[in-house]
Amino acid sequence: MIKQEFESNEEEKFFDLRAVVKYKQAQCLSYAILVYILGTSLNFLVLPLGVTEIVVPGKLPVGAGHNACLFKLADNWMIMVDLAVGPIISEPFNLEETFLRVGEYWEIKDNQNPLLLNRRFTILDKNGLMACVYVNMGKLSPPDEAIRYYDLALGLNPKYAEAHSNKGFAYEELGQLDEAILYYNRAIEINPKNARTYFNRGNAWIKLGNNNKAILDYKLAIENYPEFSEAYLNRGYIYSTLGSYEEAIFDYNKAIELNPIYAKAYLHRGTAFVFLELFSEAIADYTRAIEITPDFADAYYNRGLIYIRLGEVTKAKEDFSRAKNLAPELKGNIEKILEDVNN
Repeated sequence: MIKQEFESNEEEKFFDLRAVVKYKQAQCLSYAILVYILGTSLNFLVLPLGVTEIVVPGKLPVGAGHNACLFKLADNWMIMVDLAVGPIISEPFNLEETFLRVGEYWEIKDNQNPLLLNRRFTILDKNGLMACVYVNMGKLSPPDEAIRYYDLALGLNPKYAEAHSNKGFAYEELGQLDEAILYYNRAIEINPKNARTYFNRGNAWIKLGNNNKAILDYKLAIENYPEFSEAYLNRGYIYSTLGSYEEAIFDYNKAIELNPIYAKAYLHRGTAFVFLELFSEAIADYTRAIEITPDFADAYYNRGLIYIRLGEVTKAKEDFSRAKNLAPELKGNIEKILEDVNN
């Protein structure tokens, strides 16, 4: 009945039941809330889930949360209802036979399990479900206001890893990096498999000037999510700044393999090629970045620099002209370069 009444829409605003009822559209959290309300009103014991890994490959972006519900039967048997993925109503299964309890999480024991189930989740109560609502409100708010919502979430569920992680990100946006690291650490203590938190903590370490810790966090992010192209890109950037251009190119290659239209990866790989004096390869990468993102000022600027080095001044001027139009702040640098060429 719920699925018939409410159309799927993954926009974040549709976690709010007022918007859900008004527009007749829902996403995973609001579906879980509706299932919880209806199920408990019919005297079922309904257990909301905070999901970190689902069966359907590629359907849950790294670091994103998901929600569903368990209906408790007798003798530790359950069925799962997930209206956002599928929809799925599972066959009955025994929770402890199918899943292993690891800290706050239940993790599926058999990767080949035939049931269409969420693979890793926490079991919540009504307060935990409300905490998910506060986290979603925080995601849609500016950093200082977001922190207040995350505090409300943590007041209801102190072991809510995503709330700690998002609070850390809000502090990072405010420039309070020590506070950010503190909350990233707390999130990882609760959920040591959260690739997004490792990635965000790595970014904070870069801002604090600690490249070694940043590299380690990107490594951990990749170990927990091997398709994390952004983590490869950022680690490659650190290697490049340290002069390890071959290692940087290896990571950029992996980022591009995972995301063939990743313009920033082509840009940074092109720059690494420049340091190795592989100018043809660099031009090819800057050109590819521009093909993907036609308004990519840095790619035009960097390609112009290579053309200057190769003595192709006309091509350089064309690229610099485009770069200036897209990013006026580059005008001073470009004029200085062209002045030096003319002299």
